[in-house]
Amino acid sequence: MGMKNLKKVAAFIAATVLCMSMSMGVLASSPTDPDQIPGISYGMSLDNEDGPSISAVAVSKDLSEEVEAILQDKNQIKDILINAGYEVKDDQDITVIAASDMELIDPRNGEKVEIPEGGTDFEFYLGADLWSGLSNPNLEGIKNNDTLYILHQKADGTWEVLEATAVVETSGDVTTYKVKAHFDSFSPVAIIKVMSNGKITVLDKNGNETGTITTTEANKGDKVKGESVKVVKTTAEKKSPKTGN
Repeated sequence: MGMKNLKKVAAFIAATVLCMSMSMGVLASSPTDPDQIPGISYGMSLDNEDGPSISAVAVSKDLSEEVEAILQDKNQIKDILINAGYEVKDDQDITVIAASDMELIDPRNGEKVEIPEGGTDFEFYLGADLWSGLSNPNLEGIKNNDTLYILHQKADGTWEVLEATAVVETSGDVTTYKVKAHFDSFSPVAIIKVMSNGKITVLDKNGNETGTITTTEANKGDKVKGESVKVVKTTAEKKSPKTGN
């Protein structure tokens, strides 16, 4: 199957997932338990200017209890951001928009595949504003091109922080919310927004990253591309071998 046809298959699968989500009231993104973190519906690989392009669908799995506990604790999220060199002010409120344990699937056969060396760009679908209202209330206040942040737990249990761009598109009566960022690997992924005075805000960088990894030939696959921040190790250590697959 050629690359062009493969992209069509991936797009068809994504569209099917989107239609199913809408017809079911987007249950995955609208938990009945207010303490439950909404899941990421799916992700699509994009054409990548800085590295290899692939056609694959990122599908979500449930978070482990340990990762979910971290993401439900705003103090731990704040610590991750601070250790990545960001300054979180008292008047800035952090909200986890959605989170899932992501894995990459080949749409031709449904088998798991790895992100190629150097990483690639992805767009995650977060939810929609439908005739019945927002499928995910955490999307409130997000506008196109707003800066969002992605917390990504690496295989060794440490966290990296990526800066991402909100993609908000309206077609007819439906507005979809997505986020675009560069990834070198998958595992637990959380998209967060930072708000101040009811508006999305951008965190200041104090330039004091904790435990920044120096890129070498041995770890160059861990380097975050584009406008993302450097990979940093934080104090949120892995508690179980099941975390950060």
